[in-house]
Amino acid sequence: MMVKNLCTRPTSTITLRADEWVPITTVPNVIGTEYWVSAYVNVTGGTISMPSLSGDISASRRVSYPLTAVNAGPMSMYYSVVSGSPTVTVTSMLICTWAEYQANKALLDQLEWFDGGTMPLA
Repeated sequence: MMVKNLCTRPTSTITLRADEWVPITTVPNVIGTEYWVSAYVNVTGGTISMPSLSGDISASRRVSYPLTAVNAGPMSMYYSVVSGSPTVTVTSMLICTWAEYQANKALLDQLEWFDGGTMPLA
């Protein structure tokens, strides 16, 4: 099974804003659909927490999590400040359906670096 990246511009760098949902793609969600979201998050100048992850983030790392769409807007990310004055950017995004993730789980779980430009896009 092939994985189709639903992120329209996976190599873009998007700056998030504290306590505000920021769109990371322009493809609208399908309400009730389960997705797999994976992105490289760069945190400098502080520590953040993201509702979809356990634990705080204070350095650069890839984050991955399942998400069920509750609205038809674009996929978005959110963080809150734990300490400092962090700057948070997101890049190298992969968004696929949960079914595609499950069918390719072994391969996708091994991704440590990914720019998003090497797979079919939506």
